Amino acid sequence: MNKMKIDIWSDIACPFCYIGKRKLEMALSRFPHKENVELVWHSYELDPRLPKQALQESIYTYFARKYSMTEEEARENMDNTARLAKEVDLNYDFDKLIVANTSDALRLVKLAKEYGLATEAEEILFKSYFVEGKNISDLVVLSDLGSKIGLKESEIKEMLNSDKYLAEIKQDIEYSENELQLEYIPFYVFNNKQIVQGSIAVENYLKVLHEAYSEWSTNGASDQKGETISGQSCSIDGVCS
Repeated sequence: MNKMKIDIWSDIACPFCYIGKRKLEMALSRFPHKENVELVWHSYELDPRLPKQALQESIYTYFARKYSMTEEEARENMDNTARLAKEVDLNYDFDKLIVANTSDALRLVKLAKEYGLATEAEEILFKSYFVEGKNISDLVVLSDLGSKIGLKESEIKEMLNSDKYLAEIKQDIEYSENELQLEYIPFYVFNNKQIVQGSIAVENYLKVLHEAYSEWSTNGASDQKGETISGQSCSIDGVCS
């Protein structure tokens, strides 16, 4: 069945991407036509320069070093983000968070997408990273997480030990920046028209849903870009606020 699409650009290391996911889901739970809406996940990598092996420093030290701030300022930033996450029942634990390259995690989402499990992959990866303090660059961890959502362990391992989906991730990023002028994530495009940059209030997600769906149900997929709504986000250089 044809469905209205919401295209989403996201990185597992983006705290507002998880918060935004939860808020969008809350809006969809109140939306009468949610069965006619499809979430289409695309990749964005905030720090592709991170090594494959997880850092041995805290997220506070990493942020302070990368963005020329004190660790106290970094901790205050994370504490504020954790409070916002708590408002939608997400228990972020930045003290346990392992700073890790997200490329292989994003590839796992690509594999899950082939089986209609991309949303489930995003959820388990976000929770593992922000809540449970797991190393999402570890291939054993990724294999276990993929298996838990129903992917075959053998297929996961084969993918992780290859270069599969790296080109697709690069294409996602280049398209978002060059064609959509993406500057912040999460980045949503509702029905190929309405753009939301960042995590916004549940009521605002619901408002955009109604507007986009009304146009989609009347005219089908839009061929023109609409207004942009901005919210709490991470910039493409990794600063989250």
